[in-house]
Amino acid sequence: MNDCIFRHRLYLFSFLCGLLFIQPALAKEKKNDPPVLAVTALQCDNAGNPLGIDTRHPQFSWQIKSTARNVHQAAYQVLVADATEKLDKADGNIWNSGKIASPQSAGIVYKGKTLDSRKKYYWKVLVWSSENSTPVTSETASFEMGLLHQQDWVGDWVGFPSGWIGKVLYFRRVFSFQKEIARARAYVAGIGYNEMEINGRKVGSQVLDPATSDYSKTVYYTAYDIKDFLQKDNVMVVAVAPGWYGMPKLRMQMEFYFTDGTMEVIHSGTIRNVTLGPVVSAGILDGEVYDARLEKPEWNLPSDTIIKGLPNQTWGYAPVVEAPGGTMKAQPLEPIRVVDAFSPLSVKEVQPGIYVMDAGQNMAGWVALKVKGDRGTKITLRFAETLYENGTVNQENLRTAAATDVYILKGAGEETWEPRFTYHGFRYMQIEGWPGKPSVDNFVVKKVRSNVEVAGRFSCSNDLLNRINQMVQRTEASNLHSIPTDCPQRDERMGWLNDLTVRIEQAVYNFTLHRFYAKYIRDVCDTQNENGEITDTAPYKVGGKPADPVSVSFLLLALKSYEYYGNAEIIRQHYPQMKAWVDYLTTRTKDGIVEYSYYGDWAPPAAFGAQGHGYGAISVNTPGDLISTGYLYYSAKILARMCGVTGNADDMHRYEQLAQRTIKAFNSKFWDESKGGYGSNNQACNSFALFIGAPTQQQLPRVMANLVKDVKERGYHLTTGNLCTKYLLETLTDNGEVETAYKIAAQTTYPGWGYMLEKGATTLWERWEYETGGSMNSHNHPMMGSVGSWLYKYVAGIIPDIENPGFEKFILRPYIINDLTHAEATYESVKGTIRSAWKKTKGSLEYTVTIPANTTATVYIPAKTIQSITESGRNISHIKECRFLRSEGQWAVYEAGSGNYVFKSKW
Repeated sequence: MNDCIFRHRLYLFSFLCGLLFIQPALAKEKKNDPPVLAVTALQCDNAGNPLGIDTRHPQFSWQIKSTARNVHQAAYQVLVADATEKLDKADGNIWNSGKIASPQSAGIVYKGKTLDSRKKYYWKVLVWSSENSTPVTSETASFEMGLLHQQDWVGDWVGFPSGWIGKVLYFRRVFSFQKEIARARAYVAGIGYNEMEINGRKVGSQVLDPATSDYSKTVYYTAYDIKDFLQKDNVMVVAVAPGWYGMPKLRMQMEFYFTDGTMEVIHSGTIRNVTLGPVVSAGILDGEVYDARLEKPEWNLPSDTIIKGLPNQTWGYAPVVEAPGGTMKAQPLEPIRVVDAFSPLSVKEVQPGIYVMDAGQNMAGWVALKVKGDRGTKITLRFAETLYENGTVNQENLRTAAATDVYILKGAGEETWEPRFTYHGFRYMQIEGWPGKPSVDNFVVKKVRSNVEVAGRFSCSNDLLNRINQMVQRTEASNLHSIPTDCPQRDERMGWLNDLTVRIEQAVYNFTLHRFYAKYIRDVCDTQNENGEITDTAPYKVGGKPADPVSVSFLLLALKSYEYYGNAEIIRQHYPQMKAWVDYLTTRTKDGIVEYSYYGDWAPPAAFGAQGHGYGAISVNTPGDLISTGYLYYSAKILARMCGVTGNADDMHRYEQLAQRTIKAFNSKFWDESKGGYGSNNQACNSFALFIGAPTQQQLPRVMANLVKDVKERGYHLTTGNLCTKYLLETLTDNGEVETAYKIAAQTTYPGWGYMLEKGATTLWERWEYETGGSMNSHNHPMMGSVGSWLYKYVAGIIPDIENPGFEKFILRPYIINDLTHAEATYESVKGTIRSAWKKTKGSLEYTVTIPANTTATVYIPAKTIQSITESGRNISHIKECRFLRSEGQWAVYEAGSGNYVFKSKW
């Protein structure tokens, strides 16, 4: 027994000794092995496995994942085939890019054979790293083409223009098959909005579809895979609401491919049965009326016997109607969907029989209800952002928008309902006519917006800034409805270009807007005339024509898509139109000064607005021609930079010269030598001049001194409007006054974001003042939200490098603010997750960063001395992935490869 135990212990001892010798060898072997890579997140035209695209030269992108540091793509090869079997054999029979020595992994433009309508293609990418001569191969992805040619559409537009004006029309068609279906597609363009059902099941998860456009220029359609909805005998119903178009019209076709190689098409020209239904009326501004007594379950029976002759008192014969005129285009962006659902905060009785629901936050969407009651009971739901003192809803600021839903019960037990063809901007909902007493359990609040992914998250030790950031993000989310709307509640909801000029950067930090902005720049182009003029809103509904010169957002849509997403094609595609707009602006100058302005730095605090006209929102002290001329200079500089992308050297020289002439004229007219500032020497004039780089080195200290003096004398309050608020925070920070900028951002008294929160705001106001009357008083307006980009760019310090677009290289440069103990942000870039997080700990500072694979960051490490910097406990001089570049102010600047890093330094 003892001998057995001895031998067992001897064996165990020998085994452990062996491990002591083997493990270092294994570690050494693993250390010398090339890093393990994975190629993920394959996208075509910025979507995963898209169905029904119509881009002749789509773009490909992917991400590289690795736990190792300093991992870079050395080369790639894209293979596109018309069958997965060919890809399995590395046969890119449609396109083989060949091995391309490049780190580029976004914006790869297809350059293969001509793509065919309706055809499905398969693709994958091979990636070589700098340490590995053997490529890593991705999984197979796919993309399917839509209808590439206008002649692919065989059906006419149908409607019912002679009656039922403004109603929701229901088109119905019965069809059956005697063959086995291999594949089935539906291409649907019902404008303004449509929903399709097959055999009683809704097709697709989107709502408020298709995307808004100028229907005379562009009409978007949606492609669906409908095979799983089909049976031998089928019935299709498409409800079409007026939406933004006003008169319901339908164009669609369903294509069925059978296993025997034949096909069949059913198009709108053969869909003639049209009627009214339970959605009695639906308007974007006024709301929806739904009468459940008019529901027709028999519509879902695959039989036409329910229709006794056509036409009759119930069913009409849908005639061919005039086409809207626009080119049919596949919907290129994320659809609008219900993105969140939650219970309301409370339901209270404010008057006998009148209840008010509080959603707890201002938002865009609608409310679903659950109710029991007698047949014919009418429930009225009125939506608003604010309340009167008596607790009822105040709809005055909605102006002519009724924002009211009505539901009429059918009286058949528990009933559930939610609208389909309207949406509201609201926090409160007034309930009238409810059978009994409602509770929070009777309602579900639903947020509705374009289904773009959340891109950024920010937090810090000052919860006020966290709440401000949340307020900014909520406001932006509420105003993404296939166009960037100005507000979601009143009789407007337009895509204003002046607001967008300072909204774009905030928006791209908060949401992934690659596809959204690519669509919207087309909307802007659709407004342009032969003189190069664009309009204040796109699609054009209201506002000036031509647009205010502040509408540099037209160019920024392309520039920021290039800078953040690596999309060079958006510049190449729209360069002629952007150039035409800048050329038009030059025709409106005299001695280099742009001679017209509508809005300028719109909506400063009330004391600085011109009372009696323009809603009191036109700045008294900020000259419109100063703002307009500065934006011409900015536009010319952007256009010259874009020429570097397009390779147009002649135009680059031309617009650089235009920029030089314009800034010279700007300084000549607006520089005030006696005051040492620009224009009226107010915050807007000086911060804008600093932003565009107008002051000379001799003038700069005087301008900054005046700007800081004005801010401090006003108790760290701003006097700027929608545009120059962005430039105020950024130029102060860029010029050594981050603490001043912070005090403005963290201000809790009027005017400021903290004041809005103190007054109960959950989304941004249109004005710095709390106003509720029937004027320009939206409580969900993103134009004042540029503080959001300041939090990401400066407090967290995540900044793209435009010289290396698409985050191939980027900058991490946080500003360490005295009042904060920590701050952190993440950003989902096209390369992967970027993280920047700093915290103070007893005389030292810890800075944690994540740099995605296949990128390089210029990292500004906050430190009092370079010698004090460590990374993961080792002196940074021993970290091979970090290369010292220079000292700069409060930072030690290093170049770092991909990976996770924890830097510590004395502070």
